[in-house]
Amino acid sequence: MEAEEQEEDASSLSKSDSETNSRVCLRYVSLGIVFLLLAGAAAATWYFLDYRPWHLEPTILQFYSGSLQVLNRRYFSELGQVESRAFWLESAKLQNMLKDLIHSTELGRYYNSSTVYAFGEGALTFFFWFTLQIPESQQKEMTAERVNAVLHQELTNSFNSSGSLSYQAEYRVNPDSLILLESTVKDIVVLKSTLGCYRYSYVQEDDILTLEGPDYLASSCLWHLHGLEGYMIKLRLEWTLPDCRDRLAMYDAAGPLEKHLITSIYGCSRQEPVVEVLSSGPVMSIVWKKALYSYYDPFVLSAQVVPLKACGVNITLREGLELQGKISTPHYPSYYSPNTQCTWHMSVPSLDYGVTLWFDAYALSRQKQDLPCTQGQWIIQNRRLCGLRTLQAYAERIPVTSSADIAITFTSQISLTGPGVQAAYSLYNQSDPCPREFLCSVNGLCVPACDGIKDCPNGLDERNCVCPAKFQCQEDSTCIEFSRVCNQQRDCVNGSDEEHCNDGVPCGPFTHRCDDGTCVKKPNPLCDATVDCKDLSDEKHCDCGLQAPLSRIIGGANSVEGEWPWQASLQVRGRHICGGTLIADRWVVSAAHCFQDERLASPSVWTIYLGKYFQNTTSHTEVSFKVIRLFLHPYYEEDSHDYDVALLQLDHPVIISPFIQPICLPATSHLFEPGLHCWITGWGALKEGGHISNILQKVDVQIIQQDICSEAYHYMISPRMLCAGYKGKKDACQGDSGGPLACEEPSGRWFLAGLVSWGMGCGLPNYYGVYTRITQVLGWINQTMS
Repeated sequence: MEAEEQEEDASSLSKSDSETNSRVCLRYVSLGIVFLLLAGAAAATWYFLDYRPWHLEPTILQFYSGSLQVLNRRYFSELGQVESRAFWLESAKLQNMLKDLIHSTELGRYYNSSTVYAFGEGALTFFFWFTLQIPESQQKEMTAERVNAVLHQELTNSFNSSGSLSYQAEYRVNPDSLILLESTVKDIVVLKSTLGCYRYSYVQEDDILTLEGPDYLASSCLWHLHGLEGYMIKLRLEWTLPDCRDRLAMYDAAGPLEKHLITSIYGCSRQEPVVEVLSSGPVMSIVWKKALYSYYDPFVLSAQVVPLKACGVNITLREGLELQGKISTPHYPSYYSPNTQCTWHMSVPSLDYGVTLWFDAYALSRQKQDLPCTQGQWIIQNRRLCGLRTLQAYAERIPVTSSADIAITFTSQISLTGPGVQAAYSLYNQSDPCPREFLCSVNGLCVPACDGIKDCPNGLDERNCVCPAKFQCQEDSTCIEFSRVCNQQRDCVNGSDEEHCNDGVPCGPFTHRCDDGTCVKKPNPLCDATVDCKDLSDEKHCDCGLQAPLSRIIGGANSVEGEWPWQASLQVRGRHICGGTLIADRWVVSAAHCFQDERLASPSVWTIYLGKYFQNTTSHTEVSFKVIRLFLHPYYEEDSHDYDVALLQLDHPVIISPFIQPICLPATSHLFEPGLHCWITGWGALKEGGHISNILQKVDVQIIQQDICSEAYHYMISPRMLCAGYKGKKDACQGDSGGPLACEEPSGRWFLAGLVSWGMGCGLPNYYGVYTRITQVLGWINQTMS
């Protein structure tokens, strides 16, 4: 029994040892397999990421443009001529040198091609581009900055060595002169297209260089401008034709690199007949692209160097609400340069005041933080705002709270720039920013409240009005028309409408401002034969607005000769185009849309007739004038007809006669109340689609309430427009454009209320005629004439 038990124990022990050995073997086998897998993965990783030849991976072509200075060579004139033998010999040798330079670095295995395309003044500067064939996985790493650093390091090392490398055999280069910018295939294509008309010019200090015009046998040309270090290039472009389709693009680089585009201008611009563009440094290139049709010499280009100009300044404002000065980008009104950065520090006299920046055709608005400001970035009291060019006035009001100091910074965030920016500055009273007016939060402007016109884009200036566009009696808030105020008849219960009519009153939207700054309560006191202003200014300059004593035809379509002595006929080559109105001895006002056609944009094509009655015959009463200057309102917008007004200066003064004399211009506070009967005149068509009339026509119309007209035109009526008509019965028509809407005052004098602007058809039901409101553009008219 014992023997059997011993055998069983031995057998079980042997079995246990065998199982243990098997487990150990399996463990080592598993570890071995894991090790082999890891080794295989490492080997595969090493193969695919390091060992495998890079050319087996998909590649892309990366383009670079740049320049480099050769210290042991000087520029000479033949190197500026692409077709010369000297140019081709030197460019070929430098191209080989550039190739050797790249091959001597880690970039060598990626090298594809290179070209030297131009030379610059002084110690010889050569301009080039080259391409590298880069694996897709390394594309993001091969930035222009990294490639520049690699080449600069190689140049620095070789510059300090004995010069045994092949690319140093003939040329000694300045490592610190290397400039390298990333390009695209599109940039290179544009550059290649200009090489047949490539113009290099060095701009000397204190010199204005007129550039040679383009070669019209070429499809495009490039002007490469180079100046002194520490200076900027200032290019002046002046259009010489009223109509062309040429395209000019200016770049802040030696070639047409899209990422360095400063601005692009297409076609002769009447809005900007002269454009001045700044580069950020001493290099600029201009590319001209030929239009479909050739326009010979449509522009003149000139260039000069101007110093880099700082625009940081400390400004201390004094007590008072008047304008105190202006801030602007350097070399205003030139386009601001791509690297502009200005900081202005302002100090106010006390915390009662804030600062207002008054902009013209430029506004500020909030923008998402991650989006760049394309028309200038502003940081005002740590608030980020973006500039935006507009066709309106704008005021940025800067409140002052804990400190009397204000910091304002302007920065050009991208290479694309625009017209120089300027703002006037003044103080405003923070407790009452718009005395007796309404502060429009949308644009920061002070506008009249409750005058029946929505001056603020959101219309808040006309909300909650008790007496819109009417006089409110103090005793019971009764509303009466302003024509019944100061008319020597009591209309309010206690006669408040007749109080203080001969005394000075606080100025407001419905008071008349005299030249000395005081205001009178009486509505429309200009030229009414009664002195209302203490300085007599309301009765000055009143040689206007009187008709000759005639037997008028009441209600007739034909006017009487001499009945409307301010009426003008604007003609081109003997054909009546538009109407106009004589407002001074050498000035006629009309509608801007009469001149929007490029063929009608030049003053020289126009002839103005005054005293004219018949279109098909000449009368002894009429006089013709040529136009020497033509001004369109800078805010005029073709699509909306907003600010539809133009001024024409005559070549000689008018001689006043019963048949020729100016109409009176109203004051800005002049009231043309709804319901007032006025007259429109002109040689327009008698029906829609008809021919113009031979005899000067007249039509009486009624001034329409602003909100009624705005609703009829689906809210397309701006504050610069007024409406008149009789719901489609009477209207101005083709050929009347620019003609006068004239209203007679009780004094017998006629005042210009509007200019025929636009409308829906001619006399269509429920559509009134729309006119430019003269009181809203009076400031521009007076400023332009003066």
